[in-house]
Amino acid sequence: MTAVDAGSVNAAAAALPAPTAVVHDTLAEAAAVAAAQTARLLADAVADRGAAHLSLTGGSGGEALAAALPGALAAAGLIPGAGLDRLHLWEGDERFVAADDADRNDLLAAGLVSAGVPEANVHRLRGPEQIESVDASAAALAEELREHGPADGRFDVIHLGLGPDAHVCSLFPAHPAAPTTGTDVIAVHDSPKPPPERVSFSFDVLHRARHVMVVAGGAGKATAVAMGLGAPDVVAAPASCARGEVTVWHLDRAAAAGMPSCAGARRVGSACRRPQSPPPTGVTATPVD
Repeated sequence: MTAVDAGSVNAAAAALPAPTAVVHDTLAEAAAVAAAQTARLLADAVADRGAAHLSLTGGSGGEALAAALPGALAAAGLIPGAGLDRLHLWEGDERFVAADDADRNDLLAAGLVSAGVPEANVHRLRGPEQIESVDASAAALAEELREHGPADGRFDVIHLGLGPDAHVCSLFPAHPAAPTTGTDVIAVHDSPKPPPERVSFSFDVLHRARHVMVVAGGAGKATAVAMGLGAPDVVAAPASCARGEVTVWHLDRAAAAGMPSCAGARRVGSACRRPQSPPPTGVTATPVD
């Protein structure tokens, strides 16, 4: 049954393994490493389960990933006629605007389609020119997810960007839609960021995922990183609840400046020792939960 329950979302996130963070010199490097890891995971999914499901993201992180993914998939052996036709693409959130509107996140899938992902495997949200309302569009996507999504309900990889306010997908701080449970797809009204109507995956979907990857860069994201790598609090910082079975944050140095005190440090008992300089590229950091 669908409910709005912040406590339930926080508890579900807290029950999952805490994320790790990897620091890179640039956002492009962060996206390239995330794309390479994603491609290997998707290739394994095709080999093990016969299909792979990837949820894409928008924003600066999504743009950087879109540039890196086609080459990464080819390097992992996912090419036309050899697994690429078994890859399914979804959007973790989409704006309820016309299909050709520049605000659409699914425009970033163009490079993957050009690389050989069949258009039929790109599960696009119906826009206002195709369906009567954002609620109807969310319901249609939920039905498509049931019919054509992962057989066990678990995405192989979910990519997430990070908003300066610590939102992920279209799950915004203090927004009544963010802590919705009991459904996989949420219609978002009155978004604090335009356009006002959107459709988003819920935290239920994120929490079932095999792998969640957050890709973010820039000093403007440092505060959001600090909040997102803190204790789960879906109302104040939805990103803090963005966890799957394995969760990795790929950050550039500017965004990583906001990591909590133990991030980039070695945990010693209940304390941690933080290096005097920023953590070097490639260091895996464990946040305080």
